Amino acid sequence: MNNSIEIDLNRLQTPYYLISEEVLSDNIKSFQGALNQLWPNSYLSYSVKTNSLPWLLSYIKEKQIMAEVVSDEEYQLAKLKGYKDCEIVFNGPIKGEIIFREACMNGAYVNLDSKNDIKLIKKYGKKNTNVGIRVNVDPSVFDERDIGYARDGFRFGFSEESGELSEVISVVKDVCGENRLGLHMHCNSITRSKSVYVELAKYVVNIIKKYKFTPSFIDMGGGYFGGVPGKTTAYEYIKAIKDELLDIINPDETKLIIEPGSAIIGSAVDLHTSVVDTKDTPKARIVTTNGSRIHIDPLWKKNNYLYTINQTESKEIKDRQVICGYTCMDHDRLMIIENQPELCVGDEIVYRRVGAYSMTFGGMFINYYPDVYVDDGKKVIKVRTKINVNDYDSLHS
Repeated sequence: MNNSIEIDLNRLQTPYYLISEEVLSDNIKSFQGALNQLWPNSYLSYSVKTNSLPWLLSYIKEKQIMAEVVSDEEYQLAKLKGYKDCEIVFNGPIKGEIIFREACMNGAYVNLDSKNDIKLIKKYGKKNTNVGIRVNVDPSVFDERDIGYARDGFRFGFSEESGELSEVISVVKDVCGENRLGLHMHCNSITRSKSVYVELAKYVVNIIKKYKFTPSFIDMGGGYFGGVPGKTTAYEYIKAIKDELLDIINPDETKLIIEPGSAIIGSAVDLHTSVVDTKDTPKARIVTTNGSRIHIDPLWKKNNYLYTINQTESKEIKDRQVICGYTCMDHDRLMIIENQPELCVGDEIVYRRVGAYSMTFGGMFINYYPDVYVDDGKKVIKVRTKINVNDYDSLHS
């Protein structure tokens, strides 16, 4: 739902997400500017899984940013929001046959990531198919502080060390031709360190030298910082990648693709919540809010948040307050605050920079998806209305 009527923020009912269009725009400009300056022959592609809010996809599309998708549903959603197939990067190991065929036939960038993908590219690939191969990078090339899979390795892609990558390269060359062969290098990192992308670029260089081909594109994936003061900038990431590739790659001939998600939307979203109950136990003051870790940390991995507290009046200082969510799970505890003013019913807690893996990840558990608003600097509009019981029931009718 889009509602262009001006809304008074002070009258909104919590919980709700608020998107800052200014921050969102700045994040986009930082990546577009870096690519335009350092590697003009490039595509910026937004990671839809990070936040698939339909309003956001329409906004991203208007900014001439491609969509990176990892399922048939995401592919179809991108098409529904106006994307052409040739504006989509199709990743992931669960591609369905019908959408895979559509992607191959209509010019999408298809990155192979499973044995089933190999079967399908043999069936539907052709000489003008844009096809990349996701590389299963040996985690030993990274600092263990950067990568969390040192023992068992990454789940995705084809390993050069096992010989699978060589086999897939041969298949793609035979079916699609060498001039349509790309490499997909996405790796999940803990630190989002620039050094991760340096090592990935070095890995690309070694593959090119060994297999003696010039990739039509190099997709460096996502996992970047964006909109976070003091962290690596878009320019620094792209410069580091370019510095490693430049001796072996001509940027005019090989397209660079990057797939930021959190770096685009993460810092642009706040969650507004309110205190709905408090109680004192012998151990601490328990503060229950109408927000939840489901809303801001659906992976249940964070141990601190950037937040502000809005109170109508000053209160006495409390030694220890445990901020909890609305769910009936005792471990739905967002944070502990110490030596802070006492929180009371009606006080507001705003969690900052929570746009990634949040408003579309949390699911329909106990309370349903909350409202989402966008602040464009002049007015506030509603772009998603809280899901109600009738909406939920209609999904199962």
